[in-house]
Amino acid sequence: MTTISDPMIGPIAADLVACLTTEAAKVPDPPATPRVVCLRPGDRVDLLLSQDEDECCAGLMWVRWNRVYPSGDDFPAADNLVGRCGIQRWAAEFELGAVRCAPVGDVDRLPTCDEWEATTLGTYDDGAAIRRALCCFIAANPYTLVFVGDGLPMTTEGGCVGVTYKITVAADNCDCEV
Repeated sequence: MTTISDPMIGPIAADLVACLTTEAAKVPDPPATPRVVCLRPGDRVDLLLSQDEDECCAGLMWVRWNRVYPSGDDFPAADNLVGRCGIQRWAAEFELGAVRCAPVGDVDRLPTCDEWEATTLGTYDDGAAIRRALCCFIAANPYTLVFVGDGLPMTTEGGCVGVTYKITVAADNCDCEV
């Protein structure tokens, strides 16, 4: 039996991580140095916490494969055609995200407006780094169809705040031998 590595999702994800790593280093006020940039699996990114580490406060950025579906001539729309020729191409959707610590105050005081402003502006910088990473990816793949979706703020929760962006990349149907 021959083993086969994924020829579609893995290479796209690796390119996105490389671009995101480069752009994360340019954030003027990162929450920590070095910032953690990595691939994450699953249907969402759970922010992990141990006795000695807090991914959120370390400044986590990630690339996560979100879904894949057949897409033909009307990329990035799903292909609803049934035909003898099979799948023309895949649309692979990824999430790029970033989190940092939210101000929490203590039992005697709430976070100040200045603390919230610094954190909010930091999340804007994180979003800009993600957008630059998307530009990097598109420039490195000039013959690939790319749809950049919404950028959305994350709910402030568990002492973390952040931003996510979606990107959909057209990929050849390279899994099937024709």
